[in-house]
Amino acid sequence: MLGMKLIVVRHAKAKERDLKKIPNDTLRPLSANGRREFVKFARRLPRWLEAPSLVLASGWTRAWDTADILQSQSKWPAAKRCEALQTEGGFAAVEMLLQLVGKNHNEKCLALVGHEPVLSELISRLMGASEHSIDFAKGAVAVVEITNLQPLRGKLQAFVSPSTVLNRLKKRR
Repeated sequence: MLGMKLIVVRHAKAKERDLKKIPNDTLRPLSANGRREFVKFARRLPRWLEAPSLVLASGWTRAWDTADILQSQSKWPAAKRCEALQTEGGFAAVEMLLQLVGKNHNEKCLALVGHEPVLSELISRLMGASEHSIDFAKGAVAVVEITNLQPLRGKLQAFVSPSTVLNRLKKRR
């Protein structure tokens, strides 16, 4: 279905890499501040963004916890683990995600929760760029309208970070 929305979410701010404390980086959790900031951000998402019909998330702790926050604070459906999102990037990883989006084209709205740089590489490819063209902040949300299935293409409709939303709230006070 053309007009399908794709919501792409980078995991919230995580604890710093420290192989002595957490030798397996896939288990690195969100930082306390990152969790707090993303909870505030996620509470505001339903005001401007319709909940997806399907949420796929990396099983890596920081992305999975981000998806859990979206479920509890934004009333999104529970995420399903997706191995294709358990990557940091590269051409093959982007190709797998493009295939995944294509296979789910009948969804009204699909959300992916994962990691950099594969998420910005995916969005860049959907927009027809040959190179990485987006800087995806931690906890940021991008909304892409899928406009073509062969080749898979889309238009970026929104790109918002938690800090942008939370800074605007501080200015209003």
